[in-house]
Amino acid sequence: MTNFATTSIMPLLARIVIAAAMLTSGWVNCFSQIEINSAMADGLRSMQVKVVTQVVTAEVNDTTELVGSEATDESEVSKPTKAGSDTTRGVNRIVWLIHDKWPNLGGWGVFIAWTAAVAQLVAGVLLFVGLFTRLAALAICLATGMAIYIIAGLMHGMFSMNPFEWPLDSHRFIQLFAGAGLFTLSLGLLFGGPGSVSIDAKHAKSSVAEEK
Repeated sequence: MTNFATTSIMPLLARIVIAAAMLTSGWVNCFSQIEINSAMADGLRSMQVKVVTQVVTAEVNDTTELVGSEATDESEVSKPTKAGSDTTRGVNRIVWLIHDKWPNLGGWGVFIAWTAAVAQLVAGVLLFVGLFTRLAALAICLATGMAIYIIAGLMHGMFSMNPFEWPLDSHRFIQLFAGAGLFTLSLGLLFGGPGSVSIDAKHAKSSVAEEK
C-alpha cells in the first residue's frame, strides 16, 4: 500500500496540483485582461505596450446647505463622477517586471515573458496527462524559480529581511511559499518521475514489453 501511494498516488496528486496552477495562471497571462496600478500602466505605455483605460461613471450624492432667513434646509444633488481603471493582458505584467529589473534587455523581455506564459499552459497540459513529465517539470522549476527570485527577492527584498518578519505581510508570505511549494513539487517530479498513472509510464511499459 505504501509503495503504491508513493509511486502512483503522490506523483498523480502533485501533477494535478501543479497542472491546475499552471493552466489557470497561463490562461490569465495569455488571454485575460488584468487590472494594474498607475505606475505599471505608465511604464507599459512608455514601452508602447497596449494598456486599456476603462472609465466608470458613478452617481455620487452631494449634500448642499441652503441657508434661509429663518431655517437651514438640506437637499441632496446627484452628481456624475468618473473613475478609471487601467487593464492590460496578463503577460504584460511579466513584461513590466522584467523591464523594471533588466531594462537593457529591450525586446527580449517581451519574448521571455511570452515564453514563460505559453510554457505554463503547455507544461500544465503535459503534466495533467503525464506526458513528457520530466521536461515539463524542468520548465516549471525554471519558471517558478525565476518568479521567486524576481518577486520575492528583487521586488520585495525578502531574502535580505529577517525571516521572522515575513509573516507580517501575509500576501508576500503566502506568495513566496506558494511559489516555493510549486517549485518543490516540480523538483520531485523531475527526479522521481510521473508515477505509474501517466502516459509516460504506459509508454515505458510498452517499450519494455516490445524489447522482450
